[in-house]
Amino acid sequence: MAVAEQEAINLEALKRAIDDVFYSQIDSTILYYLQACVNCKACEAACPFTPTSLKYSPVNKAEIARQLYRSRFTVWGKTVGRVIGGSKKYLTLEEAETLADYVWHCTNCGACMFVCPMAIDSGALIDLLRQVSFKAGLTPKIYADIVQLEVSGKYWDIPLFKEGWSNLISKMKEAIGKDVPLDKKNSEVLFYASIYEAMVYPSVLIKTAKILDTLGKDWTFMSKPLGIRPPAGLVIGDKEGALTVMKRVYEYFTEMSPKYVMLTAGGFEYTALRYTMHEVLKVRPKYEVVHVTELLAKWYEEKEFEIEPVDEVITWHDPCQLGRRSGVFEAPRVLMRALSKKFRELPSHGVNSFCCSRGGGGCGVPTMTENMAKALGMPISEKDKEFLDSTLKPLINAGKIKVDEINKVKASQVLTGCPVCIESIGFAVDYYHANAKVNHIIELLADRIRVSKK
Repeated sequence: MAVAEQEAINLEALKRAIDDVFYSQIDSTILYYLQACVNCKACEAACPFTPTSLKYSPVNKAEIARQLYRSRFTVWGKTVGRVIGGSKKYLTLEEAETLADYVWHCTNCGACMFVCPMAIDSGALIDLLRQVSFKAGLTPKIYADIVQLEVSGKYWDIPLFKEGWSNLISKMKEAIGKDVPLDKKNSEVLFYASIYEAMVYPSVLIKTAKILDTLGKDWTFMSKPLGIRPPAGLVIGDKEGALTVMKRVYEYFTEMSPKYVMLTAGGFEYTALRYTMHEVLKVRPKYEVVHVTELLAKWYEEKEFEIEPVDEVITWHDPCQLGRRSGVFEAPRVLMRALSKKFRELPSHGVNSFCCSRGGGGCGVPTMTENMAKALGMPISEKDKEFLDSTLKPLINAGKIKVDEINKVKASQVLTGCPVCIESIGFAVDYYHANAKVNHIIELLADRIRVSKK
């Protein structure tokens, strides 16, 4: 597995990566995405990175993939295309730098696919280029080092992570007034979480444990996490590393054999652990992976509890992976409508929800990455610092659109179900001085659940 350590771009390594990674993964679906684009640019308006520059439009970023494809597989690309620049067998140094820039300006949110008249998922093509970038050693070292820590399993040797997880379980115990069930097989609910969640919103995990206990559910938690944010390798294009981690996760899920594996995070880990993991491993699980809102909405509709509403305007931000990529729209709204009669939809919602710009390839708010690296004692090079600083502009520009929507509905609270969405929208709200709080839905819901009398 590659780790980006070299300062200069190795064009020979990039050529090998293009041959080994890009051309080897062109299946019928990717072939359609490569061939069907009519360059109408309908995708531009949907992408959270075009407010920063039109060069980051999905069709423009994916053009690199199409140029590589045409050169090898089309008559036009082998002849005229090479003369006028419409096809390239390999990339020059300048083009390689462009590739390294473009792949980090896509969150794989799927918005482009839903507005494209040809239903082209440009994110899939950019993800393929991200794998090329990783294989060629172009991934920012700070990302590669953190992912390697997860892949190797050495994350559990880090005192910060061990102490943080232990403290989380202790606070759960304090909240429920009894020992936390750990690694209990055949439970109805395996409450899954990662180190990342334990660091960014421990209160959400504690309150979720309290809800499960209050409802008298047969549940269990994990005595140790399965990674920093498994499978983080998918985000940076480390397919082999992601496979190693997914095998670890699947083995644990299978050993625990729950009815449900429940996540509070609705980011890339939701689609990865619900769909990708089983597709890649070619297995059919006996358990069902669900988001916490799915289970709570189910139990609420089955009259297991009531919700005491609040008298304030609240709104819901659809995380791209949970919503657009997975179709989980109604469950959170069941809970939102019960939480307040003043629930209002954002102007862009559902499949049209505007991405917060930090999931998938965005890798979260840069300060969070910096703080984690510092806590782990990882040096941050000037090159990595420059890269992280460059990610702020798209966050600010996309954030303005999201904040304008929040202000339009006059919401006092923006609720969602993804830790990175909370970070990103929270950053934008603070940056533009909006009068709204951004929280995980559990933060508001936990204290308003009333167990129904039977």
